[in-house]
Amino acid sequence: MNLSKNTNKAFQFAIISIVCFLIFVLFQFLAASNRISEETYTYASSFSIAVVLIAGITGFFYSMKGLKEPISVKKIIGLLVNSILILLIISIFAASIIDLSKLF
Repeated sequence: MNLSKNTNKAFQFAIISIVCFLIFVLFQFLAASNRISEETYTYASSFSIAVVLIAGITGFFYSMKGLKEPISVKKIIGLLVNSILILLIISIFAASIIDLSKLF
């Protein structure tokens, strides 16, 4: 049971990331239909995206630590979701750097 500790943590962080991203999408729909205030939308969406970023980075760390553990569905899901999040984070930073370089 102790062998898959990192895989379970990576899977849990992947699930947290997915749930927080879905909460972000829900708040976008609520804000678009004017059911919540802009201030509430700003705070809630900022918090949920921050949790997605932190959970994605932490989950990717545990996914890499669990590479030598036995293959399971949780390991594949955790590795896939967390890797996609890391790729998205890297692409966002790269796009920001490109935009900043165009300013100067």
